[in-house]
Order: sequence, then C-alpha cells, then structure tokens
Amino acid sequence: MLTKSGVWRIDSGVEAIKCLGSEKNLALFDKMGVMAKDEMLAREVSLHDHYTGTVVMEAGSFCDMVNRHVIPSVKAAGQGPLAGLVDAVKIITKAQEVIHETENHYEKACLARVLRLETMVELRKVCDAAEEIVPADLWTLASYKQLLFLDSH
Repeated sequence: MLTKSGVWRIDSGVEAIKCLGSEKNLALFDKMGVMAKDEMLAREVSLHDHYTGTVVMEAGSFCDMVNRHVIPSVKAAGQGPLAGLVDAVKIITKAQEVIHETENHYEKACLARVLRLETMVELRKVCDAAEEIVPADLWTLASYKQLLFLDSH
C-alpha cells in the first residue's frame, strides 16, 4: 500500500517477498547488477517456501505439544476445554493439509501466514484457558514463571 507521503507500507512479510518479483524491482536489481530477473524470481520462491516450511513446523510442534501435554493434563485434572483442544488440533492439521495440497508458492505462504498469525493465535487462547484451570502439579509444560525466572527455583 502506498502511503500519502508516497512511501510503500507492506504489512505482511509474505506480501513484501512477493514484491521482489514486481517489474519495477526486477528492472532495478538488474540495472544495478545486483541480481538478474531469474535470480530474483528464484529468491522470491525460496523465501516463500522457507516461510511456509517454518510455519508448518511450528504448527506441527503446536499439535504435538497439545497432544502430548495439554490434553493429558486436562484429562488428568478432569476439567478444562478438552473438546476445544481436540478441535484445535483438527483445525491445524486440516490447515497443514491444505497448505501441502496447494501448488503455488505464494498461495502456500498466504495460507501459512493465516495459519500462524490468525488461526494459531486464536487456538492458543484455548491452551491458555486450559493452563489457567489445570492445577500446576498436573500441568506438564513449564509455566511462564518457570520460563522467565529460571534462577528462582
């Protein structure tokens, strides 16, 4: 998006990466001898693929932590948002499948961005709710206090 002062403002890294392939940028980098058009386009693909891969790994880790720690802790406590946690894993798993089935690198990166910055943020709230309810002795993950104040216990 072009601001009133004529400066580009791109709020998403995925969108910023896509701009590498714009005609204006391709011409500039080629003219300056920085990178040729094919190098720029390859860089765009590589950066989108890297971003997507990172998000898919994060999503997998999220599901693994929920399945191995959060759900068993909620079950042990006999209270908490068990159904919401099970649904969260299903939602993330489905989103990962859609990403894997998508062919275009930019579209994959856009889906990954939504998964990371929207879907996972919302589903993390379910995990936070579980952490508030489950007694500390049944919670198998480190608490924020334990993570932030490693030297106090």
